Amino acid sequence: MYRFILIHTICLTAIFSFFCFDAMAQSGSNIELKKPDKYQNRKLPSEKTGEKKFTLLKRLYTNTVSHYNYYFNANNKLNEIIDRAIELHVDDYTELLSFYNYSLNETSNGQIDTVINKCTAAILLHDLRSDWVDRTYLLLGKAYMHRKDFDSAAMVFQFINYAFAPKDDGYDIPIGSNESSTNGVFSISTNEKRNIWKKISSNPPARNESFLYQIRNYIEQNKLAEAEALLEIIRIDKLFPERLKTDWYEMEAYLQYNRQNYDSAAFYIIKSLNNTTTKLAKARWEYLAAQLFEKSGKDSASIYMYEKAIQHTTDPIMEVYARLKIVRLSAEKKSNALQENLNQLLALAKKDKYVGYRDIIYYAAAQLELKRKNYSAVEKHLLKSIETSENNELQKQKSYLLLGDVSYSSKKYIKSAGYYDSIQIAYLNQIDKDRVNNRKPSLDTIAANVFIINKEDSLQKIAAMPNAERALFLKNKLNKLRKEKGLKETDIDVSYGEGFPVSIADNIFKSTNTDEFYFASSSLKTKGINEFKAIWGSRPNIDNWRRKSAIDRSFNNPTEITSDVLIKENPKASKEIELSIEALTKELPLNPESINTSNEYILNALMSNGYIFQYYLQDYPTAIETYEEIFKRFPSAIPSEALLFYLNNCYNKIGAYNKADSLIKILNTQYPYGKFARKINVNNKKNTLSPAEAMYEDIYRSFLEGNFEHAKEKKIQADQQFGENYWTPQLLYIESIYYIKQRQDSIAIYRLQSINSLFPKTEMANKANTMMDVLRRRNEIESYLANLAIERPTEIVTRNTDLNNTNTTNIALANKDSLINTSTLKAPVPSAIAVAKTPIVPTLAEQFNFNATDSQYVVLSLNRVDPIFVSEAKNAFNRFNKERYYGQNIPISTIAINDTLQFLLIGAPFVNSAEAVTYIDRTKPLTNARIVPWLTADKYNYSFISTANLILLRKKKNPSAYMDFLHALFPDKF
Repeated sequence: MYRFILIHTICLTAIFSFFCFDAMAQSGSNIELKKPDKYQNRKLPSEKTGEKKFTLLKRLYTNTVSHYNYYFNANNKLNEIIDRAIELHVDDYTELLSFYNYSLNETSNGQIDTVINKCTAAILLHDLRSDWVDRTYLLLGKAYMHRKDFDSAAMVFQFINYAFAPKDDGYDIPIGSNESSTNGVFSISTNEKRNIWKKISSNPPARNESFLYQIRNYIEQNKLAEAEALLEIIRIDKLFPERLKTDWYEMEAYLQYNRQNYDSAAFYIIKSLNNTTTKLAKARWEYLAAQLFEKSGKDSASIYMYEKAIQHTTDPIMEVYARLKIVRLSAEKKSNALQENLNQLLALAKKDKYVGYRDIIYYAAAQLELKRKNYSAVEKHLLKSIETSENNELQKQKSYLLLGDVSYSSKKYIKSAGYYDSIQIAYLNQIDKDRVNNRKPSLDTIAANVFIINKEDSLQKIAAMPNAERALFLKNKLNKLRKEKGLKETDIDVSYGEGFPVSIADNIFKSTNTDEFYFASSSLKTKGINEFKAIWGSRPNIDNWRRKSAIDRSFNNPTEITSDVLIKENPKASKEIELSIEALTKELPLNPESINTSNEYILNALMSNGYIFQYYLQDYPTAIETYEEIFKRFPSAIPSEALLFYLNNCYNKIGAYNKADSLIKILNTQYPYGKFARKINVNNKKNTLSPAEAMYEDIYRSFLEGNFEHAKEKKIQADQQFGENYWTPQLLYIESIYYIKQRQDSIAIYRLQSINSLFPKTEMANKANTMMDVLRRRNEIESYLANLAIERPTEIVTRNTDLNNTNTTNIALANKDSLINTSTLKAPVPSAIAVAKTPIVPTLAEQFNFNATDSQYVVLSLNRVDPIFVSEAKNAFNRFNKERYYGQNIPISTIAINDTLQFLLIGAPFVNSAEAVTYIDRTKPLTNARIVPWLTADKYNYSFISTANLILLRKKKNPSAYMDFLHALFPDKF
C-alpha cells in the first residue's frame, strides 16, 4: 500500500512540476509537491521532459509504447470491469430503472486499482509530450470516478482543463477572458478544427471530454447545481465539438433524471440513444424513457417507447413487462387491447425461447386478468407461475404474495392464509413484509377456527350415525390410519354393532426371500417411514406441509368426514394416538355433556372469527354472516350480551339501522345492567339515569373539563344528599388527579386505595397501583430530577416543519416537495437545452385534499378536556405504544386547535392512510377498556390527517369542516 502511495506522489510531482509556470499561471495548474527523500536524486522519464528535442522518431516510439503497452491495456481493463458490473446488475422492471445499467458500487470493487497503476506508470515512465498523455489523464480520472474516489477524479479533470488549455508561446491564456476570445467569440473549449495531417496522426483533444466526465462526477456526488452550471456553459459554447453533442445530451438526461424532471430526462435520453453500444442497452434506455414519460402523464409517448423497447430488446423479461405496461396504458383506448396482449403473452410461454421465463410470463398474464377481475384465471396463472418457476425464488414469492392478496381481497380468507404461509418473508420488501405480518395472525386464527368448526361438525355427524354404521365407518378409518402409518390392517367383526377385534391369520404364502422388493415388504416400508419421521416428522409431500394438507381437506369439502376429525388437534400440531376402535370412539360426542362441549368449541370459534372480521379486517358483511350463523346453529340458546353488541355495531356500519335498533331492545331487555348495554346507550344516558347518577355524571364531566372547584363543591352536595355510596373507579381516579395537582397526596392515595378495595380486578386498579407507587416516592423523584445534570450532545440544526406556525409562506417553503402539484408541470419544449427557471413557491390549498399515499397522523381529538388529563392521555398512549409496538418509535405530540379542542397527533407520521387506519382499528377497541378507561367515550374521537390538511385546519380553525370532509370520504368509519 505504501508503494502504491509513493508511486502516486512521484507521479503528481512530475506531472505538476512540468506544468508549473511562474508567469500568468492559472489557479489549479500551479501545484508543488515535495518528492520523497528516496527519490530526490533520481529522475524519471517524465521529469526529463523538455531536456532534449522531441524528434519524430522519439515521438513515434513514445506514442507507440504509451498507447499499446499502457493505455490500451488499462482502457480494456476498465471496460472489462464495467462489463462485469453490467453482468451483475439486475433490473426490476416493475420499478423505475436506474439511469445506468451498472452500479459504481460494483466497479469500485475488484481490480480498478490496476487501471490506476497502469495510467500512473504510463505518465511517469514516458515523455509528457506524448500524444497519449491527455488521454491517459482522462482514463485516470474515469478510473478514480468508477472507484468512487470523486475528489481525486475532480482534481484530475480540473488538471486536464488547465494543463491542456490553449497556450500562447508556452504561457497560459486565462480561460474565459478577452485573451481567450476568437473574433469576439468567448469559449472554454479546445478548438478541434485541425489540419488533415493532425486529424489522421493524433487523437482529438481529451480536454473537451473531461468537461463531460467532470459533470458526471458532480452528479454522482449530488452536486447538481455545479453540474447544471457547467452544462449550461458548454451549451452556449460555439467551439464545443459536434462529436460530443450526444454525450452532452446524456449528461443532461442524467441531471434531469436525478432532479426528477422525468419528461425532460426522457426527452434527452432519446437524443442520446446513439451512445449505446448494444441493442439491449438501447432497449433498456428506451424502456426507461417510456417509464419517465409514463410518470409525466404522457401515455402516447410512453406506449411508443415501450413498443420500441420490445422491437430492440433481447431480454424476454423486459419484453413481458413492456407488453404489460402497454396494456395498462392503452386499455382505455382500445376495447380489445387487454385480450390481445394477453394472447401474445400466453403465446410467448409456448415458445422454446421463453421456457426459462414462463414463471414471469404467467405472472404477467395473471396481472392482466386481475385488471378485468377474472379471479379464477388469476389464480390459475399464478399457480402455473409457481409450478414453472426454475431457480427464481423471488418470482415464486411474488406469485404467492399476489395469490394471498387476491384471495384476501376476494374474502377467501382460508386460501389467503395458506398462500401467505407459503411465503418466505425474507424475499419481500418492507411494505409487503408489514402487510403480510399484519394479516397473517388474523388469517391464521380464522383458519384454525374454521378447522375446529368443521372438525366438530364432522365428529357430531359421526356420533349421530346408527351404531352399526358408525362401527363400520370407524373400522374403515382405522384401517386407513394404520395404512398411513405403515402398519398392517386389522380385521374387526362389526356385525354386532360395537365391533370385536379379530386377529388376521398369518400369511402362509409369506416369502422367505430377504431381498424382496421394498414396496412389497411391509416391514421395510414401516422401517423406512419411521426413519423418515424421526428426521423430518409427519410431513405430507406438498408445499406448506405444516398446515396446508389438513386445512385443504377440511375447507375444500367441509361436509366430507376425514380421518383427521378423529384426532382433536390444532391444524399446526400433530400427536400420536392409539390406533384402536376404542380410542377413536372416545373422541366422539356420544353423550349430552360431550355434545355441549363440542357446541362450545363451535360457538367460541364462530365468535372469535366474527370479532376478527369485524375489528381487524373490517369485513362487516362477513362478520354479520358469522354472527348470524350462531343464531342458526343454536336457535334455542340465549344470545350472549357480547354477540348482541357486536352484531348491533356491524348493522350500524352497513346502514341496517332497523336491525340495529331491534338488537338494542333485546340487549336492554335481557341484559339491562350489562356493560355492553350501558355502553351502547351512552348517548341516551341523561334521559335514563337516576337523579344520583345524573348528578355524579355531571361531577365527573366537570372534573374532566378542569372545573375542579365546581366539581368539588357539587360532589360535597351530592354526598350530603345521596350519601357517600356512589363510586366508580373512573370518578375516584379523576378525583385523585385533582388532589395530586393540589399536592394533597394523602387524600389522593386514599382515593386510589378505594379503587383497589372496591374494584380490584379492573384496569383502573392497575393504574391506581402505579400512581400510588409514584406518589409515595414523589419527593425522591422530584429531588433526583432537580439535581440531575444532563449534558446534551451538540445537535445538528435541521429545519423542520413547525406545526404550531400558521404562516403559510414559511410552511410552503418547508414542505414544497409535498405541496407541489405535479399535474401543472409542462413538458419541455424540444430544444437543444432546457433553460433553468427560478422555482415558484406554491401557495397553500384552500380546500382539504385526500391522497391515500400521503403520510398521515392518527388524531385523537379531545373535546373540553383539561390539560392535565390531556397530558395523562398522552402518557397513557405512550405506555400503550411501548407495550404493544415494542421496538417501534411512535411519537405523540399535542396541538391546540381552539380553546376547547386538543389534538393528540400519533405517529412520525404514518407512511400512508392505510397504516394510519390499521393503527386506529387496532387501538380503538382498547381505548376505553385499557388505555384511558377514565376518559368517557364522548370526550374523544379518532381520525387521521395529513400535514397539509392539518396546516389548513389550524388556519381555518374549523374542525367540523374537516370531519365532514372525512365523513364524506369514509362514511362507515368516521
